[in-house]
Amino acid sequence: MSGDGGSTVRLSRATALLDMNRFAQARPLLAQALAEDAGSSAAWCAMARCCHGLEDYPGALHAADQAIAAAPGEAVAWRLRALALLGSKRLTEASAAARESLRLEPEFWFGHVLTAMIALADPRSQIGEAAYQAATRGRQLGPENAVAHFIVGCVAERLKHPEEAEACYREALGRDPEHRGSRNNLSRLLMKQGDHFAAAQGFAAVAAADRGVGLGTFNLRVMAVRLLARARWISLVGLLVADMTVLGTAGDASWPTRGVLLALLVLCWALWAVWVLRQIPPLLLRPMLRTARGSGYVGLSLLGVSACTLAAVALLAVPPLGRWADLVVIVSATAQFSAFTAARRVARSERADLN
Repeated sequence: MSGDGGSTVRLSRATALLDMNRFAQARPLLAQALAEDAGSSAAWCAMARCCHGLEDYPGALHAADQAIAAAPGEAVAWRLRALALLGSKRLTEASAAARESLRLEPEFWFGHVLTAMIALADPRSQIGEAAYQAATRGRQLGPENAVAHFIVGCVAERLKHPEEAEACYREALGRDPEHRGSRNNLSRLLMKQGDHFAAAQGFAAVAAADRGVGLGTFNLRVMAVRLLARARWISLVGLLVADMTVLGTAGDASWPTRGVLLALLVLCWALWAVWVLRQIPPLLLRPMLRTARGSGYVGLSLLGVSACTLAAVALLAVPPLGRWADLVVIVSATAQFSAFTAARRVARSERADLN
């Protein structure tokens, strides 16, 4: 089939594939449709959707511009241009395109949501009342859409309203249980509230759908670091007790005394392990440990905890080290502080790469 009929059929098939998020399969069909009808605004809009789904933002921008050239009054083409510019971090231009889409179609929900999304894209900017009003207006116009509730939640969270944000994320998941952004953000809020079990469940579900290192994987690693950050106090207290014991006895603490302190140190770690298992059952702990492998900031955090723990054990188990007890404490405590500081920097860098 050729001509307009062939182009229409290919566009219809490609649109069906786009609706199933099968972007790579839709792209050649759209290329064929455009080869037959290069003036089709609908085909260019579909190509912009496809490129955006493939994270080809320059391609999405080109397709959106072609759609606008073919039909300047089509609000959807302007929204697609705004999305492409948003993906390329060209926020000023994205905001202008979003405003034009609202001028052409002021009662369409996603135009308002898109305005809030652009405001959210700059983590350094102050989210104001305008972004909140845009998000809530979008939700009012499209209450059946999970994305509308999700964006209101994101804005509320940036405005330091965690209760409202949590309610919005739950509402979004009620409308679309597979909405990964809402699942991830709700889990992060639950982690801050201390509900590690529910948070790990959510992060594991998001990580299962991650392509490479995504937000779910990242947040599982952050949870592992938070657990290690609590464990570092055990290692520091153990180190100080070992140091005071050695100094208080001029390095001549009896083996029974040393043995009791070593046993207490082991008991503290055993209690910490029990606490972790109560917070996060083994079924959820396994994916967390699996994602933690190969993570630089988890490894640095583990190194920091290990430094003080091993130093405490060495001071208690190797009497000759007593004469250098203060040096051992200073070196190991400094190593722990440096390791956790470096871990925070590496984590921030990885988080920025995910934005």
